[in-house]
Amino acid sequence: MEFVNGWYILIIISDSLTIVGSILKIEIQAKNLTSYDVCSILLGTATMLVWVGVIRYLGFFKKYNILIPTLRAAFPNVIRFCCCVAMIYLGYCFCGWIVLGPYHEKFRTINTVSECLFSLINGDDMFPTFKNMQQKSYLVWLFSRLYLYSFVSLFIYMVLSLFITLITDTYETIKQHQRDGFIETDLQAFIGECKDPPSSGRYRVETSSTCFCCCSSRFDESEEKLQC
Repeated sequence: MEFVNGWYILIIISDSLTIVGSILKIEIQAKNLTSYDVCSILLGTATMLVWVGVIRYLGFFKKYNILIPTLRAAFPNVIRFCCCVAMIYLGYCFCGWIVLGPYHEKFRTINTVSECLFSLINGDDMFPTFKNMQQKSYLVWLFSRLYLYSFVSLFIYMVLSLFITLITDTYETIKQHQRDGFIETDLQAFIGECKDPPSSGRYRVETSSTCFCCCSSRFDESEEKLQC
Protein backbone atom coordinates (compact mmCIF):
# COMPACT_ATOMS: atom_id res chain seq x y z
CA MET A 1 0.00 0.00 0.00
CA GLU A 2 3.03 2.29 0.10
CA PHE A 3 2.78 2.78 -3.67
CA VAL A 4 -0.99 3.36 -3.77
CA ASN A 5 -2.46 6.78 -3.06
CA GLY A 6 -6.02 6.35 -1.84
CA TRP A 7 -6.87 9.98 -2.50
CA TYR A 8 -6.23 9.54 -6.23
CA ILE A 9 -8.49 6.50 -6.29
CA LEU A 10 -11.17 8.49 -4.46
CA ILE A 11 -10.89 11.34 -6.98
CA ILE A 12 -11.11 8.96 -9.94
CA ILE A 13 -14.21 7.26 -8.54
CA SER A 14 -15.83 10.60 -7.69
CA ASP A 15 -15.16 12.08 -11.13
CA SER A 16 -16.38 8.93 -12.87
CA LEU A 17 -19.63 8.95 -10.91
CA THR A 18 -20.08 12.66 -11.62
CA ILE A 19 -19.57 12.18 -15.37
CA VAL A 20 -21.94 9.22 -15.62
CA GLY A 21 -24.54 10.91 -13.43
CA SER A 22 -24.34 14.11 -15.46
CA ILE A 23 -24.84 12.17 -18.70
CA LEU A 24 -27.91 10.48 -17.25
CA LYS A 25 -29.20 13.84 -16.05
CA ILE A 26 -28.83 15.27 -19.56
CA GLU A 27 -30.72 12.30 -20.97
CA ILE A 28 -33.47 12.80 -18.41
CA GLN A 29 -33.73 16.49 -19.28
CA ALA A 30 -33.97 15.49 -22.95
CA LYS A 31 -36.75 13.03 -21.95
CA ASN A 32 -34.84 10.06 -23.31
CA LEU A 33 -34.86 8.50 -19.83
CA THR A 34 -37.54 8.60 -17.17
CA SER A 35 -35.99 6.95 -14.11
CA TYR A 36 -34.14 9.37 -11.87
CA ASP A 37 -33.13 6.81 -9.22
CA VAL A 38 -29.80 5.72 -10.72
CA CYS A 39 -28.90 9.30 -11.59
CA SER A 40 -29.63 10.53 -8.07
CA ILE A 41 -27.59 7.70 -6.52
CA LEU A 42 -24.58 8.45 -8.74
CA LEU A 43 -24.67 12.21 -8.23
CA GLY A 44 -25.35 11.91 -4.51
CA THR A 45 -22.47 9.47 -4.00
CA ALA A 46 -20.15 11.66 -6.08
CA THR A 47 -21.06 14.72 -3.98
CA MET A 48 -20.37 12.80 -0.78
CA LEU A 49 -16.96 11.66 -2.04
CA VAL A 50 -16.07 15.22 -3.07
CA TRP A 51 -16.70 16.47 0.45
CA VAL A 52 -14.74 13.56 1.89
CA GLY A 53 -11.87 14.52 -0.40
CA VAL A 54 -11.72 17.96 1.23
CA ILE A 55 -10.13 16.24 4.24
CA ARG A 56 -7.05 15.70 2.07
CA TYR A 57 -6.30 19.42 2.09
CA LEU A 58 -6.78 19.66 5.84
CA GLY A 59 -4.05 17.05 6.14
CA PHE A 60 -1.46 19.68 5.24
CA PHE A 61 -2.04 21.21 8.67
CA LYS A 62 -0.46 19.19 11.45
CA LYS A 63 -3.16 19.83 14.04
CA TYR A 64 -5.94 18.80 11.67
CA ASN A 65 -4.15 15.73 10.32
CA ILE A 66 -5.31 13.26 12.97
CA LEU A 67 -8.47 11.67 11.55
CA ILE A 68 -7.02 10.11 8.40
CA PRO A 69 -3.87 8.61 10.03
CA THR A 70 -6.04 7.19 12.81
CA LEU A 71 -8.47 5.60 10.36
CA ARG A 72 -5.63 4.26 8.21
CA ALA A 73 -3.82 2.72 11.18
CA ALA A 74 -6.95 1.29 12.82
CA PHE A 75 -8.53 -0.05 9.62
CA PRO A 76 -6.84 -3.53 9.58
CA ASN A 77 -7.64 -4.22 13.24
CA VAL A 78 -11.20 -2.93 12.85
CA ILE A 79 -11.83 -5.15 9.82
CA ARG A 80 -10.56 -8.25 11.64
CA PHE A 81 -12.64 -7.36 14.69
CA CYS A 82 -15.77 -6.81 12.59
CA CYS A 83 -15.32 -10.17 10.84
CA CYS A 84 -15.31 -11.95 14.20
CA VAL A 85 -18.28 -9.95 15.51
CA ALA A 86 -20.24 -10.57 12.29
CA MET A 87 -20.29 -14.31 13.01
CA ILE A 88 -21.93 -13.73 16.41
CA TYR A 89 -24.31 -11.14 14.95
CA LEU A 90 -25.45 -13.47 12.16
CA GLY A 91 -25.96 -16.23 14.69
CA TYR A 92 -28.31 -14.03 16.70
CA CYS A 93 -30.10 -12.92 13.51
CA PHE A 94 -30.87 -16.44 12.33
CA CYS A 95 -31.78 -17.61 15.83
CA GLY A 96 -34.24 -14.74 16.33
CA TRP A 97 -35.72 -15.24 12.87
CA ILE A 98 -36.33 -18.96 13.42
CA VAL A 99 -37.57 -18.87 17.02
CA LEU A 100 -39.24 -15.47 17.46
CA GLY A 101 -40.49 -14.94 13.90
CA PRO A 102 -44.02 -16.32 14.48
CA TYR A 103 -44.42 -14.34 17.73
CA HIS A 104 -42.94 -10.90 16.99
CA GLU A 105 -43.46 -8.62 13.99
CA LYS A 106 -39.87 -7.36 14.11
CA PHE A 107 -38.54 -10.88 13.63
CA ARG A 108 -40.70 -11.93 10.67
CA THR A 109 -37.93 -11.61 8.04
CA ILE A 110 -34.16 -11.78 8.27
CA ASN A 111 -33.97 -8.16 7.11
CA THR A 112 -36.22 -6.87 9.88
CA VAL A 113 -34.35 -8.99 12.43
CA SER A 114 -31.05 -7.40 11.41
CA GLU A 115 -32.56 -3.91 11.58
CA CYS A 116 -34.09 -4.62 14.99
CA LEU A 117 -30.85 -5.97 16.47
CA PHE A 118 -28.83 -3.10 15.03
CA SER A 119 -31.26 -0.67 16.66
CA LEU A 120 -30.87 -2.49 19.96
CA ILE A 121 -27.09 -2.13 19.76
CA ASN A 122 -27.52 1.64 19.51
CA GLY A 123 -30.10 1.70 22.31
CA ASP A 124 -33.06 2.54 20.06
CA ASP A 125 -36.56 1.06 20.33
CA MET A 126 -35.51 -1.20 23.17
CA PHE A 127 -38.61 -1.18 25.38
CA PRO A 128 -41.15 -1.78 22.53
CA THR A 129 -39.07 -4.75 21.38
CA PHE A 130 -39.46 -6.35 24.80
CA LYS A 131 -43.10 -5.30 25.22
CA ASN A 132 -44.48 -6.39 21.83
CA MET A 133 -43.45 -10.00 22.32
CA GLN A 134 -46.57 -12.18 22.23
CA GLN A 135 -47.10 -14.42 25.25
CA LYS A 136 -48.85 -17.29 23.47
CA SER A 137 -46.09 -19.66 24.51
CA TYR A 138 -44.44 -19.21 27.90
CA LEU A 139 -41.37 -21.17 26.78
CA VAL A 140 -40.82 -18.93 23.74
CA TRP A 141 -41.49 -15.82 25.86
CA LEU A 142 -38.86 -16.93 28.38
CA PHE A 143 -36.44 -17.70 25.55
CA SER A 144 -37.04 -14.23 24.07
CA ARG A 145 -36.03 -12.63 27.38
CA LEU A 146 -32.83 -14.63 27.59
CA TYR A 147 -32.17 -13.95 23.90
CA LEU A 148 -32.64 -10.16 24.12
CA TYR A 149 -30.88 -9.70 27.46
CA SER A 150 -27.85 -11.70 26.34
CA PHE A 151 -27.66 -9.85 23.01
CA VAL A 152 -27.90 -6.40 24.59
CA SER A 153 -25.38 -7.25 27.31
CA LEU A 154 -22.90 -8.82 24.91
CA PHE A 155 -22.94 -6.17 22.20
CA ILE A 156 -23.41 -2.99 24.23
CA TYR A 157 -21.18 -3.76 27.19
CA MET A 158 -18.48 -5.81 25.47
CA VAL A 159 -18.42 -5.50 21.68
CA LEU A 160 -18.94 -1.74 21.48
CA SER A 161 -16.49 -1.15 24.32
CA LEU A 162 -13.81 -3.20 22.57
CA PHE A 163 -14.51 -1.42 19.28
CA ILE A 164 -14.11 1.99 20.91
CA THR A 165 -10.94 0.77 22.63
CA LEU A 166 -9.40 -0.17 19.27
CA ILE A 167 -10.00 3.33 17.90
CA THR A 168 -8.88 5.02 21.12
CA ASP A 169 -5.61 3.08 21.33
CA THR A 170 -4.82 3.89 17.72
CA TYR A 171 -5.62 7.57 18.32
CA GLU A 172 -3.28 7.71 21.31
CA THR A 173 -0.54 5.97 19.32
CA ILE A 174 -0.85 8.47 16.46
CA LYS A 175 -0.71 11.40 18.88
CA GLN A 176 2.42 9.97 20.49
CA HIS A 177 4.04 9.50 17.08
CA GLN A 178 3.23 13.09 16.17
CA ARG A 179 5.06 14.25 19.30
CA ASP A 180 8.01 11.84 19.14
CA GLY A 181 8.18 11.16 15.40
CA PHE A 182 6.67 8.41 13.29
CA ILE A 183 8.26 4.97 13.18
CA GLU A 184 9.78 4.04 9.85
CA THR A 185 7.98 1.41 7.82
CA ASP A 186 9.78 -1.65 6.44
CA LEU A 187 9.93 -0.05 2.99
CA GLN A 188 11.39 3.20 4.34
CA ALA A 189 13.95 1.28 6.39
CA PHE A 190 14.96 -0.74 3.33
CA ILE A 191 15.36 2.39 1.21
CA GLY A 192 17.26 4.11 4.03
CA GLU A 193 19.96 1.41 3.95
CA CYS A 194 21.12 2.68 0.56
CA LYS A 195 23.62 5.52 1.06
CA ASP A 196 24.87 5.77 -2.53
CA PRO A 197 23.43 8.51 -4.76
CA PRO A 198 21.81 7.48 -8.07
CA SER A 199 24.71 9.03 -10.01
CA SER A 200 27.35 6.90 -8.29
CA GLY A 201 27.18 4.24 -11.00
CA ARG A 202 27.14 1.43 -8.48
CA TYR A 203 23.81 0.09 -9.67
CA ARG A 204 24.53 0.24 -13.37
CA VAL A 205 24.66 -3.05 -15.22
CA GLU A 206 26.88 -3.33 -18.27
CA THR A 207 24.65 -5.01 -20.81
CA SER A 208 27.49 -5.82 -23.17
CA SER A 209 29.54 -7.63 -20.56
CA THR A 210 26.45 -9.44 -19.33
CA CYS A 211 25.60 -10.63 -22.81
CA PHE A 212 29.20 -11.66 -23.38
CA CYS A 213 29.21 -13.66 -20.15
CA CYS A 214 25.95 -15.35 -21.07
CA CYS A 215 27.22 -16.20 -24.55
CA SER A 216 30.52 -17.53 -23.23
CA SER A 217 28.78 -19.67 -20.61
CA ARG A 218 26.44 -21.12 -23.23
CA PHE A 219 29.43 -21.80 -25.52
CA ASP A 220 31.24 -23.64 -22.71
CA GLU A 221 28.14 -25.73 -21.98
CA SER A 222 27.80 -26.69 -25.65
CA GLU A 223 31.46 -27.74 -25.78
CA GLU A 224 31.02 -29.94 -22.72
CA LYS A 225 28.01 -31.63 -24.29
CA LEU A 226 29.97 -32.31 -27.51
CA GLN A 227 32.85 -33.82 -25.56
CA CYS A 228 30.47 -36.13 -23.76
